Amino acid sequence: MIFSLEILQAKHGDCLLLHFGAKADPKLMVIDGGPSGVYNSFLKPRLLAIKNKRSPAHRLPISMIMVSHLDDDHANGICTLTDEMVSDGNQSPFTVRHLWVNTFDDILGNNQLPGTASITASANAAGIASLGLPGTDKLSKDEIAVIASTSQGRQLRDNAKTLTLAVNIPFKKLAGSDAVLVRSDASQENIPLDGLSITVVSPDQQRLKKLQSQWDKDLKRFKKNGDKSIITASLGNDDGSVFNLSSIACLVTVNGKSILLTGDGRSDYILEGLEKNSLLDAHKKLHVDVLKMPHHGSIRNMGKEFFQSITADHYVISADGRDDNPDKELLDLLLENVTSGTVYFTNKDGKNGLKKKMDAFEKELIKKKSKLKTKYLDASKQSMLIELGEKINF
Repeated sequence: MIFSLEILQAKHGDCLLLHFGAKADPKLMVIDGGPSGVYNSFLKPRLLAIKNKRSPAHRLPISMIMVSHLDDDHANGICTLTDEMVSDGNQSPFTVRHLWVNTFDDILGNNQLPGTASITASANAAGIASLGLPGTDKLSKDEIAVIASTSQGRQLRDNAKTLTLAVNIPFKKLAGSDAVLVRSDASQENIPLDGLSITVVSPDQQRLKKLQSQWDKDLKRFKKNGDKSIITASLGNDDGSVFNLSSIACLVTVNGKSILLTGDGRSDYILEGLEKNSLLDAHKKLHVDVLKMPHHGSIRNMGKEFFQSITADHYVISADGRDDNPDKELLDLLLENVTSGTVYFTNKDGKNGLKKKMDAFEKELIKKKSKLKTKYLDASKQSMLIELGEKINF
């Protein structure tokens, strides 16, 4: 059986391919599509290469596309992919069966800031402020990203309807809501997908309902007294982002091998979800073959307890130095708490002195005589592969 995680160059975002199934009939899952430019430069060429090798006379079947959360550095490439599929119609080289995505509308119960439908994902603070939206004069980058990504959710839902994709199956409506969201309800454990088993560990229904309730209260308070700080606080700062709090995290398994996909989720919420799903042992620990590190190696999403509970043979960090990711503090946590395995980085050189930071990290590994190894994506290649089962040749 094939079970391989392919890590594509995604700049400051995430873009992953999961290959699984019988070698004679391999399956494919796409997890996030990276920010602007990643689809045309990396994801599309890779998908076409796989099609030409695996399915030269027919369209390439994609079992599922999963958007971990609606932030441009995860969703942009998927929007572009589905836009092209809609435009190409039956001439598209790809087919997709399932789409998992939690949209802003559904997460927040369709109660939104006025005018967000007209905002594009590339909007900046000045662009949003120029639209005259309330409560947007002092926005952080996280808050801008939340507002700017609202239109992408609608775009994906519209494309999914045109393409007749199965959206967020097999999940049911959130209690007291019309929203159908991917979440970690106990009744949805071990979801099968073409031989793959998926257990969603975050977000859970309680947290999603709390987000909706808080948003509704804050929006009503804003409309009543115009306090701009209410909305900007509700939109999220640090790890309070409504998208990061609702980021899909799931454990995927095949034949005893496992990959923990974390999106931009918070480590404490992921641990809580793993425990609720009885995935931690009696000592509250779990070993996985691959751990996709949360939020591009941001320290804001990671606590020491996570490394003490979750161990892996392979750790994946997709980042290019933007926003200082991976953070030095996160790399220090790796040095202090992870004693073996391999850390895969998509970039050794990049923004904000990334090379200097990574060189220092390498020196500390040598100094501590650590058994932790590092591997970097070759700048001349589109991707790198972690193979947990039979090897693939495409």
